[in-house]
Amino acid sequence: MNELYLFSKYPLKIFASLKIILSKPAGLLMILPVVAMPALTTPLKALILLGGLFIADFITGILASWVEFKRSLPVLPGSGKRYVIQSSKLRLSGVKFIVYGLGSLIAAGIEWVFIAQEFEPHKALKKLTLTALVIGFFCVIEIYSIVFENIKRMGFDIIQEIRKIFKSGREIYKTVNKEDDNNSTGDS
Repeated sequence: MNELYLFSKYPLKIFASLKIILSKPAGLLMILPVVAMPALTTPLKALILLGGLFIADFITGILASWVEFKRSLPVLPGSGKRYVIQSSKLRLSGVKFIVYGLGSLIAAGIEWVFIAQEFEPHKALKKLTLTALVIGFFCVIEIYSIVFENIKRMGFDIIQEIRKIFKSGREIYKTVNKEDDNNSTGDS
């Protein structure tokens, strides 16, 4: 019964992640893989990319757990052991693998049953298939998990670093413009 709860919980997390992605300014960074989707013209290329991202997510998740394990307080005597890898998180990875596999198979089945043709979302983009689009959505979820969850748990907040870069770039731009204004008013 617990596994059934996990199967129903995980698809909702996917849609919640999509809402988070689209509601934050950093969501634009998550849209970039969808723009790069023309490279995924075949479902095989898309599945290879998804497999690589899934493995990278799994590895960064384990590394993040290890970093959190090392940061946490030592175990008190008699309170039990602590583990870096927990079976509940491994079970969620298994559920995610099954959801991705079934989602890809269902999209391919819909294409096969309805004889769906490739479509062209924009003139500048190559033609896509429904399966490649669904797998691309799963790739976006994996990238979000790697960049904004696992790496942040390791102690490196990418959003804060990007904000610092933009802030320093804006300050440099302002100082350069002030110098140009001062030079132009002094020449008149």
